[in-house]
Amino acid sequence: MAKVEALQPIYDDKVKKILHLLGEGFSREDVAEQFRYSTYRSMDGYMNRKNFLWDKRKGTYIPADVFKAPLETLMDFPSDSVRRVVMELNKEGANPKEIALKVGFESHLDMASYMKSKGFEWSQEAGNYFCTSPTIPEVDEGVATVDTAVTNVSSSVVNGDFGHFLPLLEWLATNKRGLQSMLGSTVSSVSSGQIPRYTFQGVFVTKSVHMTNTLDQMVRDFSKEKNINQREIFEVALIEFFQKYGYAKEIETLLQKNA
Repeated sequence: MAKVEALQPIYDDKVKKILHLLGEGFSREDVAEQFRYSTYRSMDGYMNRKNFLWDKRKGTYIPADVFKAPLETLMDFPSDSVRRVVMELNKEGANPKEIALKVGFESHLDMASYMKSKGFEWSQEAGNYFCTSPTIPEVDEGVATVDTAVTNVSSSVVNGDFGHFLPLLEWLATNKRGLQSMLGSTVSSVSSGQIPRYTFQGVFVTKSVHMTNTLDQMVRDFSKEKNINQREIFEVALIEFFQKYGYAKEIETLLQKNA
């Protein structure tokens, strides 16, 4: 494979002005505001198109060729489709509608929906998608409830009051086999970050399923990124679905037969 050369920086008037203001001590946010960008990330998108990357240590934009690597190798993309969209839009004169068809989407609207699902938002100023920074998650009510329950349990244990645990213990005893099956087949794989694999006896059949192209693309991306074929993805998904929605005993029996 031929070596891909780093893209050369483009020093237009706007780029020079941005670099000058940053050199004068203005913050990235202040400079973005002066150029009427909605956020500094939109300005990042513009500078990326001119083959510059933000250097946090120096507090300014650095030409991509300084890193001796192509711009696309220095950016983190969640999937190959996202990478292709961003890099195609990074070219001068890029047309989102044409790029959507080129990458494999039915329209630019489908492409926009897919990019949003991957955490990328459109910047009109930059003419490209940029990755949104992760936000601090709100406190989940379920987690808060669990924390409260744990606190109450700890208090009861200290006080020697175990009476109100009896219903819980009875429920655990009743569902012991189901819990053991579920935990045994999923906990180890979840804790290690591995996707469980199942082997079932029987004859393979073809099952046609209709879904939106965006969901189909997500399955394809996941299959490629996680090195798992699509059949295994649907098998794991169906097993977890049945376990959660009323077929736990049937799944337990099926897994035991194929153990």
